[in-house]
Amino acid sequence: MKFSIIIRCYNKLSIVKKCVEAAVNSTDSNTEIILVNNHPPYNDVTEYLNYLQHPRIKVLDPMSNIGNAKGFNFGAIHAKGEFLVNLDDDIIVPNNDWINAMSKPFDDFPDLAYVSLAWNAVNYSIKDQVTQGPEYKQNVVYNPDYTIYFVSIFTMFGCVMIKKNIWKKYFANVVQGDLYGIDGYYQQQANALGMKAGYLLSHEAEHLVRTKEADFLYGAYKVLYAFKLLKQDYPSWRSGKSKLTKNERQVLKQFGYKPFEVDKMERLLSIPL
Repeated sequence: MKFSIIIRCYNKLSIVKKCVEAAVNSTDSNTEIILVNNHPPYNDVTEYLNYLQHPRIKVLDPMSNIGNAKGFNFGAIHAKGEFLVNLDDDIIVPNNDWINAMSKPFDDFPDLAYVSLAWNAVNYSIKDQVTQGPEYKQNVVYNPDYTIYFVSIFTMFGCVMIKKNIWKKYFANVVQGDLYGIDGYYQQQANALGMKAGYLLSHEAEHLVRTKEADFLYGAYKVLYAFKLLKQDYPSWRSGKSKLTKNERQVLKQFGYKPFEVDKMERLLSIPL
């Protein structure tokens, strides 16, 4: 087995199904797909996972929501692939042999820790940087099979590939107790080891976090959690929250939410469950 895709399931059913179906349809028998039941606040997702049957899909249940990072580790322990893919359940991978393209930089760069498959908003931001000056252009490597952009500050973990032996040796124990925040911990470790990390610009994923079928408040919750503005799980936060603080509003806008979207979050929070 060459690849193991690990999806921690905590989103709405329509989004989880799209994510899983895209992963299945864009890969072959050389890829297994591991679904970690993170006990989402949506009963239909739990039912879907309980009854799902597919020869390449394995469903694992850690018995509670263990979050993003620990969920990935839980799946990785059971994975058979040489390469591990940490795939968020609201990311839709492209149908263009993306998984083999992601694996190729590891042959060309022995010091590569992991590579991320970015979605359009991230790619636009990177391409804007590249046009600003030579200090950014020198971080881009063009190859006939892929284009990679190396970063040292932060690599977002929507869809990330890492070799299992590298994960086991250097990264399996770096994650702390946060439900989210795997991005920062991995980047710190890669920098400490003097290893590279980057985005594959030649292959682009789709992010469903702000689509109509997404749970709008859950997307905001993940941002606030990642910025360490809260610590509780989503159901606890949703049931006990009725208004955003000034700092929370500012962080959401910095992340890219428009003022009218932040206002919409306030309105949704004000509605009792």
